[in-house]
Amino acid sequence: GVKLAERPELRSAAEAVPILAQFIGETDREVFAIALLTVRHRLLGLHTVSVGCLTASLVHCREVFKPAILAGSAAILAAHNHPSGDPEPSAEDVALTRRLAAAGQLLGIELLDHLVIGEAGRFVSLRERGAL
Repeated sequence: GVKLAERPELRSAAEAVPILAQFIGETDREVFAIALLTVRHRLLGLHTVSVGCLTASLVHCREVFKPAILAGSAAILAAHNHPSGDPEPSAEDVALTRRLAAAGQLLGIELLDHLVIGEAGRFVSLRERGAL
């Protein structure tokens, strides 16, 4: 994970994507990361949950929420890249989003959004798509 000196407030997907895209970087593998947030959605830190292969990344709820619990996060933003450059979410992406939202509800740590990041600044917000 990374802790930040500055704690920007992430109020929208458009504000979060540049930070998460830079953290994930340009890679030929799927990388699943989370932004750890305060009650006021200020950024506490960033954490890489999983690095997968070209088309998938193994993600489990316990691995997503462990750093959030340890950091005392009130909410998280999840994000992963699609090395193909196409940010269109898969059925697995939608199913994972719903599992994470349910787990977060039980833990009292809100999943604000799950962002799928493509190339050239393109992204899809699963909240805006109605998956949350």
